[in-house]
Order: sequence, then structure tokens, then C-alpha cells
Amino acid sequence: MFAIAIASNFNGYLVGMAIGGLGFGLYMAVDLALVADVLPDKDNNAKDLGVLNIAGALPSSIAPAIAPVILAISGGSDGSDGVLYAVAGICSIIGGAAILPAKRVR
Repeated sequence: MFAIAIASNFNGYLVGMAIGGLGFGLYMAVDLALVADVLPDKDNNAKDLGVLNIAGALPSSIAPAIAPVILAISGGSDGSDGVLYAVAGICSIIGGAAILPAKRVR
């Protein structure tokens, strides 16, 4: 997200999107495997994975409502998209830090 935020041309944007896509693909592969290993009750896997699906879809539902506020606060100029991507990058870092307490899988 930070690579996109500082991109000054279309090629920089494409590089940032490639980095983001690679990172998201790696995250999804590891995340689903980790979640499947730490589910508390093997008899309720479907319910627990449904909660994971809601948790994954919720940010996509909330972001369109928050993005105009971030753009308005940043002044709505041509460079305000960079601010939006920088906020997304900060949210990614916070999300990554939230998993640090999970030291190992049972």
C-alpha cells in the first residue's frame, strides 16, 4: 500500500499493485492453513469458518463508507489517493501486529 501511496506514475502504481497482490496471496495461503489448525471444536468447523468469512468480508463492506471521509479530511486534491493508500498501509501494519501474540499453533 505504501508503494502505491508514493507512486508518481502509472508504472509505479502497477509495481505497487504487484507487490500488494503477492503479499495478499501469501497471506491468504498461510491464514487459511493457520485458522484450520487452531479451530477449537472440530465438530463446528463450518460455523467457525463462516465467522472467518464474515471477518474477511467486513472490511470490504466498511471501507467504501470510510474512504470518502479520509479523502475529505485529506483535502480532496489530486494527491489524496496517496493518503488513502497510506491509511490502508497503516491498517495493514496494525492487523499484522494483532497476530503477533499468536506464538504457535496447538
